[in-house]
Amino acid sequence: MNRQDEFLPPEPKKKQSLPPLLVTVLSCVLVGLIVFAATFFSLTAYYSEKIDDYSENYVRKSDKYDAGLLEAALGLLDANSIFDLPDRTTLTETMIEAAISAMGDRYGTFFTDAEYAAYSSDLAGSFVGIGVTLQKNDDGNALVLLVHAGSPAEDAGLLAGDVLISVGGIRFADGYDEAFDSIVGEAGSTVEISFLRAGASMSATVTRAEVVKQTVISRIETYGTSRIGYVHITGFDGHTYEQFQNAVSGLENEGVDALIFDVRSNGGGLLSSVGKMLAYLLPDGVIAYVDYKSESLSDYTIASENGYVRSGSASPVLYCEGGHRITVPAAVLVNSKTASAAELFTAALRDYATPEFESALDVTVVGTTTYGKGTVQTTYSLGADNALKMTVARYSPPSNVNYDGVGIQPGTVVELTEEQEKISVYLRTQENDPQLCAALALLDQKVNP
Repeated sequence: MNRQDEFLPPEPKKKQSLPPLLVTVLSCVLVGLIVFAATFFSLTAYYSEKIDDYSENYVRKSDKYDAGLLEAALGLLDANSIFDLPDRTTLTETMIEAAISAMGDRYGTFFTDAEYAAYSSDLAGSFVGIGVTLQKNDDGNALVLLVHAGSPAEDAGLLAGDVLISVGGIRFADGYDEAFDSIVGEAGSTVEISFLRAGASMSATVTRAEVVKQTVISRIETYGTSRIGYVHITGFDGHTYEQFQNAVSGLENEGVDALIFDVRSNGGGLLSSVGKMLAYLLPDGVIAYVDYKSESLSDYTIASENGYVRSGSASPVLYCEGGHRITVPAAVLVNSKTASAAELFTAALRDYATPEFESALDVTVVGTTTYGKGTVQTTYSLGADNALKMTVARYSPPSNVNYDGVGIQPGTVVELTEEQEKISVYLRTQENDPQLCAALALLDQKVNP
């Protein structure tokens, strides 16, 4: 008999009871999940209430930031993150620096006390050291570009062109930054310097002291039949005007036929310093316009009259008894690193040489387009240990045309080769500097048409 297979439902399996141990484990897990969920939602509700509380009662009323939200977020991070918040000082500094960066203020800075002291010292134009300006050589040693006048290095017999090998036994070739930092020390302390001069090994013991930074260097260049005064300005600090006045008056007493002002790679400095220098060179009149963003600060004009400089409503400052102005043709050397106060120096001289100012001044700008910084920074104290530098205004030259983000286009454009660009401004001569040569040739032609 044939059997036909039928599709019948399967028989139900017999139920098996769970082992007691497994039941216990599952019960514990379930209870844990319930407790976790309850705790999680409880914490969420708690912090939501805290945020609402901050928002209602503790937020400093501002449409720029929410102090309550910031504090609540930091509280959550501190309480629950697997990572640790940085210490109070680091966290505060980081948030301030982040705000400066987010605002796009390229020149804003948050200073610690030590950083601000160094910054202030630099603007003041003095420092404690031996008094040399150095450049790192390809071999790792330090070439002396300048020995500052009246410095301990000058007293010890160091010369521009010497190559420093070591400072206090620390070799530049083994660690340039470490050796460089060893130059600095307390006033009155001594340090042993080993150096090369024309290949010969030499040494000197130098006593550190406070040094007035030399920001103006001058000489006479001969070109054709012309004697042309050359004035190199490296920055504008608290001592620059005095050095500049001495340099220009000295060259004028020598009877130079023309003047060159070299502000290449000059990053700027004090507005008060460049203001007095321009007043010394220009006819009486406007030097710069300063325009603030904040309505609580008043815009003002810097101008000179009969030997005095006035900045807004402040008392006028005497820069030269009876006034002064240059009467010979002049040129200003600039490059892409000419910035800020150095650009104002350039633009003001250029402006007064235009017909709009009806001045007899004859000035030509030579080189390449400048950096383009036409803004003013002010530093505010934040208590005993910190300071904040921020951009607060724009300033414009006498033409009242701001060059921020644009730069100043030279009247005579002269490019340098890549190799020539590598040569320090301190070491530029007629043999390796086409920009200097172009300025000399242009001035010689004006003196001897």
